[in-house]
Amino acid sequence: MGFGVRSKRWKHHYLIGKLFGPFSFINISEGREEVDDVEHSSRNLVEVAVLMNIVQRLHKEWQCPSQKLSVCVVSSYKAQVKEIERRLGNRYEKLNNFELKVKSVEEYHEGGEADVVIISTVRSNSAGSVGSNLDRQVANVALNSSRHCLWILGNKKNLVEADSVWEDIVSDAKERKCLFNAEEDEDLAKVIIDVKSKLDELEDLLDKDSNIFKAARWKVVFSENFVKSFAKLPSAFSKKLVVNFVLKLANGWRPKSKKINMVCKSSVGIAKQFKVEGRYIICTNDIIWVPGYATQILKVWDILHLEDVPALVNKLDIIYGALSDDFLICCKESCLQGNLEVPVRYASFDVARYKDKNGGSTGSLDAVNGGRSFIEKAKVKESLLLMKFYPFSAGVLSHLLSASDGTVLNVPFEVSDQEREIILCEKSSFILGRSGTGKTTVLVMKLFQKEQQHHIASEGFNVHDALMRGSPSNEPGRIGTSLCQLFVTVNPKLCFAVKQHINNLRRFVHGGNSGEAYISSDVNEMDEYEFKDVPDSLEEIPSHVYPLVITFNMFLLMLDRTLGLSYFDRFPDIRKIYSLETASSRLVAQAVRRKEVTYDKFRTSYWPHFNLQLTRNLDPSRVFTEINSCIKGSLHSRESDDIKLSLASYLQLSKRRVSNFSEDEREMIYKIFEDYEKMKVVRGEYDLADLVNDLHHRFKCEKYEGEFMDFVYIDEVQDLTMKQLGLFKYICSNVEEGFVFAGDTAQTIARGIDFRFEDIRCLFYTEFLHGEERKKDKGLISATSHLSQNFRTHAGVVNLAQSVIDLIYHFFPNSIDPLNPETSLLCGELPILMDCATREDAIIKIFQGKGSHGDNSISFGAEQVIMVRDDYARDKLANKIGRQALVLTIFDCKGLEFEDVLLYNFFGSSPLKEQWRLIYEYMNEKLCLLDPETFPSFTNAKHDVLCYELKQLYVAITRTRQRLWICEDRDGFLSPMADYWQKLNLVQVEILDDSFVQAMQVASSLEDWKWRGMKMLEVRNYKAATQCFERARDFYWEKFARASDLKETANNWRGLRLDKSLEMLREAAEIFESIKNIKKAIECYIDAEDYQKAGELYQVESDLKRAGECFTLAGCYKLAAEVYAEGYYLCDCLYACSEGKLFDLGLRYIRSWKQQKSLSCKPTQKRIDLNASEQEFLRSCALASFKQQNKPAMMKYVKDFSSLESMRTFLEKLGCFGELSELELENGNLLEAAKSARQMGNIFLEADILGKAGNCDDASQLYLASVFAGSLWADGKGWPLKEFPLKKDLLSKAKAYACNCSRHFNEVICENMKFLSSAKFDLRELERQLALSLRKKNLRGQILSARRILDRLLANDVLMHKSGINRSISSLNMTTTKKLIRHWDFWKQEIETIFKCLDSLKDKRSCDFPEHERFCLEYLGVRKRSISLDAD
Repeated sequence: MGFGVRSKRWKHHYLIGKLFGPFSFINISEGREEVDDVEHSSRNLVEVAVLMNIVQRLHKEWQCPSQKLSVCVVSSYKAQVKEIERRLGNRYEKLNNFELKVKSVEEYHEGGEADVVIISTVRSNSAGSVGSNLDRQVANVALNSSRHCLWILGNKKNLVEADSVWEDIVSDAKERKCLFNAEEDEDLAKVIIDVKSKLDELEDLLDKDSNIFKAARWKVVFSENFVKSFAKLPSAFSKKLVVNFVLKLANGWRPKSKKINMVCKSSVGIAKQFKVEGRYIICTNDIIWVPGYATQILKVWDILHLEDVPALVNKLDIIYGALSDDFLICCKESCLQGNLEVPVRYASFDVARYKDKNGGSTGSLDAVNGGRSFIEKAKVKESLLLMKFYPFSAGVLSHLLSASDGTVLNVPFEVSDQEREIILCEKSSFILGRSGTGKTTVLVMKLFQKEQQHHIASEGFNVHDALMRGSPSNEPGRIGTSLCQLFVTVNPKLCFAVKQHINNLRRFVHGGNSGEAYISSDVNEMDEYEFKDVPDSLEEIPSHVYPLVITFNMFLLMLDRTLGLSYFDRFPDIRKIYSLETASSRLVAQAVRRKEVTYDKFRTSYWPHFNLQLTRNLDPSRVFTEINSCIKGSLHSRESDDIKLSLASYLQLSKRRVSNFSEDEREMIYKIFEDYEKMKVVRGEYDLADLVNDLHHRFKCEKYEGEFMDFVYIDEVQDLTMKQLGLFKYICSNVEEGFVFAGDTAQTIARGIDFRFEDIRCLFYTEFLHGEERKKDKGLISATSHLSQNFRTHAGVVNLAQSVIDLIYHFFPNSIDPLNPETSLLCGELPILMDCATREDAIIKIFQGKGSHGDNSISFGAEQVIMVRDDYARDKLANKIGRQALVLTIFDCKGLEFEDVLLYNFFGSSPLKEQWRLIYEYMNEKLCLLDPETFPSFTNAKHDVLCYELKQLYVAITRTRQRLWICEDRDGFLSPMADYWQKLNLVQVEILDDSFVQAMQVASSLEDWKWRGMKMLEVRNYKAATQCFERARDFYWEKFARASDLKETANNWRGLRLDKSLEMLREAAEIFESIKNIKKAIECYIDAEDYQKAGELYQVESDLKRAGECFTLAGCYKLAAEVYAEGYYLCDCLYACSEGKLFDLGLRYIRSWKQQKSLSCKPTQKRIDLNASEQEFLRSCALASFKQQNKPAMMKYVKDFSSLESMRTFLEKLGCFGELSELELENGNLLEAAKSARQMGNIFLEADILGKAGNCDDASQLYLASVFAGSLWADGKGWPLKEFPLKKDLLSKAKAYACNCSRHFNEVICENMKFLSSAKFDLRELERQLALSLRKKNLRGQILSARRILDRLLANDVLMHKSGINRSISSLNMTTTKKLIRHWDFWKQEIETIFKCLDSLKDKRSCDFPEHERFCLEYLGVRKRSISLDAD
């Protein structure tokens, strides 16, 4: 096995000590095995440190210049090899007498020997595993390749316990007395202790319970560039060492070397460099405000190789060179506590941050103001000042170490002092800022901060100190459990981004991995994500759903489902979906969207049908805005119960506010509005204003049962009307601090919206603050916070946009909110006015020149756009230049950003035309430029369109990040604005020649075009997306965008040409199917209301729940039931069977499920709900059969009811007592069966059942009672008793049952049978029967005997009367008056008692004579109603 190194021939001692003989196994029991984060291979940093010490000593001890010592380090793990190579670097290269190689076992196997071979076995773990790499063949190769010395480093315990060749090697070393512990060498012992100490410290960094971050003296923040550079560090160990070094800086430790403040001859002298792991950390001191004081912080800019440091320092010199001298002195000031440097705090700090243009000082800590508009000259995406900074905390560290590419760090970043002040504001806030000033960022951070404060306060911590340290709690499950927060915005793309960001922040707080926090931004899933974890209504929202981030449309749908009867019940097709109990929110929302009139639908489907005389001089966008924002959506329309302004009130608006229309125009607009409303009703459509007005009405009439929010955040409020904003007052009563509104009315070009931001404050005051006492407390309404620092573009663009704002505010002060001028920290190229040399079609000159790469045409890149006024101009230009550039309207670009923007023919296509000369009035007044007679005089009514034009121009300008070109075919209409901008030195003029055209061109990769296409998909600009994907040569997404465009166009055409709309939807569906995008194909079929096809595709996708929904809507109930059953959606299956009258099918399913005992174990099934559904289904089946008079079928379903009691209840309510009696008999419940027979009036059946039940006395009496009634009423005449056909049989049955009873009872029955006999008895026999009845208390016998006696006595008297007067004396002798009177009195008394009983029955009182009551009812042939049952 190559152990010949122990022979005398090989006794070379290159190092002093017994560990370093010809053969040694050096046991390193305290090794730390770990898996590398790149190679996913094992390494052992303790073995690396030991090996480095051995190599250094070998090199130092080798003293033979004439001979070369060859050393080879071998390991079977790539990660170990790379770590050793990294640590060695090029230190031992190109040495004449010392050769060092580091190889894997596989590489060493290819050939070669060395004087000294050192093997690093790496594995050292508690499991005793050595892996599969250390097999016998590999070991033999390494062991046979050493000339003089073989030293093996490893953990003997691990290697011995493993079933491998290494067990033999360790045993052999032990026998040869060549096994040593590394600690036996003093130098190696020190190395092991040192490296273990460092590793222990690094492990503490990842301990969430560690106090090392909480005890940090400095607040440390690091930049995005640092994140990217940090990710490129070679190993996790290196990263941990860097983190540990930064943590030492945070605790106040500073190296003793004085050179750290001298970085590449820095002119400012504020940048510091610290060397760690072969790189240099570059950082500076800065000063920030925290509540109560200002303090120094440490800003880490990057970690770089030495050669890259000067470039960064030069940039920092420029940035910090703009700071005032006093501010720099404060930054450089140091404070020592012992050997530690601590941050300087300032109780008051009024030192100016920046120098002004004249070299003085201006500004404050907050931001740059008017004294200086920029301090850095760089591209926006390369700017240091616009980079995000992150706090150095335990949570952030965990994410930093887990991020592999350094591109995204999903943790809270640092905000400016002004933003921090807004975030920490305790009152309801109003945030106004222009495009790119960070409004949404403030909202999200405020929401996140509220959750942090809520949790920190609940834990008893100091909120300020915790937030200052930037170390929020990482305990999961606590955030958001009791704080109800709602974030609403109109833009689905923005909503998606905010959801994603908040999700990432929450994962960060919960200690999740940054990679796990990522939500796919695939636009194919964006619509689906809109409904993810969003409840159908605002009732009983689960705590895990908060914060609730939704679009405004979704907010309206949730309100609609919360407030009783839905607004959409008036639409039959939507009502059908609502009635479907299983319908998903997405299916409902899709149906609702088909009915909504958006601006695109208004323009394409409604506008062409209005009176041409009304629309000729009006713009559809402005009319749609006026209808929705003013007539139906303004505060004025809420002055009464009317949902809209009357014509008179609408015309009067011009007297209360600056009017954008003349009175004549207003009249035409109102007529268009009236026609529009009628057309909507005919087409069965609605607009958002209709739904909003309905919700306001329902809030007034109904009690709100939904959840009340603690905090509500509304972004982009300029996209909402006053009435829409007014809805939020109903769901949040925390007016003191619960509302945050953010927006920019300079961007109010949303079709259907028009108001000032200040109107929101008015709305809040009048509508949200209820009661005079609240209104008196003005402190409830905070001052509007103005965000003025732009983070998206440079000063050249910002200043040009501000010049447009100045014009708007000058001419239309009531149409825009006053703001401080925007500022940018970046200097950039001034916007360019193209000098086209009076040539028409300048755009043709641009795109028909030679390309910069020798091709035949110029093409714009993915980050460049040509912006035009409207759809007509876009389509016309697109026809000219083809696919050479993106051409978008200004409205299309809202919410998008581009590196370069070419604004084309904006002024030439403007309806203002010569009226742009109004700008000269402003220039004359403000700049004292022109003679008053050279320009027209401004009047609001005549020039109202100027306001809209200027807002359009502002949005167009602010879409660029870097370069802006303004090009006109004719200079005439541009001249006023050109003169204005040139006077202010805001633009430069360039001749449109070939060199300029070449400079415009920017090449883009296929990936760039795909990225832009995805952005266009996000904003639903499908035509532009199609063009981008064509340029990207991405055929999948090209077809996706093309089909999406067809789908959207079809929905806009729906009200105009339904057949054409359905054709386009089917075409779109086929395209989606061709690219295997089944979800989108399904959406198209649903929009086309082809629910069966949609269901079939859902079935293919195994989405059986939604397949069942679609089949149900299509009326394919059998298919629906089958897919529901297949997916174990059992309740839904029964619903489909019920709707389709598939009663037998449903019954078979129920019986099948009952046989599947495992069904109740399904985790997704709630058995109690299933049972309820089963019973409801069976009841509906039985009821339907009853209505069809099919009682046998009815009983089939009834017998599957869950309990006999439910069967009884059902049958009793329907009066099916015969069926109930049979059911009771089947179940052996004879007494219950008898009760049912009684309820159905079948006395003979009741008697027979009672007899079978052993109640022979009751049975006998029933037969006797029936004989009694039959004897009286068989002929319908009553008394006297008569014979009837069944009398003999009934008396026989009564006697037969009586024979089974007591002797006394039998005698009574026999006597009663005699009483009921129709035979004639003489008077003496009748008197005997009466006496017997009295003795045995037989009331029936008493009354019948008495009546018969009276009849007999009276009959004799009548006979005497008929025979003649002469016989009267003999008659008196035969019948005494005394006997007649006695029997009469007895009979009369009994009859009077019976009448009393009848009165008690009438009044429903209890009777004092129950026997008389019973006799009376038997006499009349009726029975008393049972109290427990509903039938006789």
